[in-house]
This record gives sequence, structure tokens and C-alpha cells, in this order.
Amino acid sequence: MQCGCDFSLRIMGIEELPSDSVFAKFHCDRCEFSFGAEGSAKELDSMVSHTLWSDEASYQLSRLPPYLLPLVREEVEEFASTRGQRVVTVARVGSARNKGMVEWSPDAEHRINNVPSGIRAMARIELERTALDRGMPAVTVELMEEVKARYFGMAAGRA
Repeated sequence: MQCGCDFSLRIMGIEELPSDSVFAKFHCDRCEFSFGAEGSAKELDSMVSHTLWSDEASYQLSRLPPYLLPLVREEVEEFASTRGQRVVTVARVGSARNKGMVEWSPDAEHRINNVPSGIRAMARIELERTALDRGMPAVTVELMEEVKARYFGMAAGRA
């Protein structure tokens, strides 16, 4: 990305926000202009030229045993690269570690069968995508309630 002074902007870091979005900090070394951009990791992927780990994901990685750290870093970066992802978040680390697969809790599996067949496949895809985006290893009833509330405006816990 170019600054208004025609100098390349340098990304200073990425911070994960509680709302499942990220905040990227950019800086121009020539004119000292700085700004931030907030969005989903997917939206910021195109603004980053190389693989960049969020502060939180880097911290999680740093807590691994020294012999595992390079292996996990390589695994996560390779997984992200195959999906065109440049921003590595905690959720994306979880997704990479799960190999892009997500399990279903027995209660959630039972409950998805109550969804009308015409929308069951779409619901399953959205629930699995949401779980993967958050780095969750399984779709749970709680996640189902949250997604239901988001798409249908229903309070969690109501039938």
C-alpha cells in the first residue's frame, strides 16, 4: 500500500479485538503518517503483502515448547497460504491445527436433524464455517444458538 507521499506503508502489527475483528496499524517512514484499519482477518488479508501473525497468535505460539514452535509455525503458515490468508489470528491457528475440520458435539448433531431439510445443508455449512473461523474444535449447541440469533434475530434459548 502506498502513502499519499508515494512511499510504501509499513504494517506495524495486528491486534485481535473482542468482536472477532482485527485492528492493523500502518506507518509511513517518510512522512511519519500513521493510521489503523479495523475489519475481519479476511478483509485485511488483501492489505498485507506477507504472512503476519497477530500479537495474540504470536503470544500463543511463543508459549509452545521450543522444539514444537517451528513445526507449528510452518504448519499454520502453510495452511493459511493454501487458503490465500496472510493474517494469522488465534482462530486461524486453531483452524490450521484442526486441519480445517470441525467436529459436532452429540447434542448439536441431534439438534441439526431438527432443522428443516431444505435449509439443513446451508445451516451445517455456516455453523462449521463459524466454528472454524473462531478456531473451535466442535460445533456446540451454544454456537448454534448464537448463529440462530444472528441470522434470525431470535434471542438465545428461545425455540
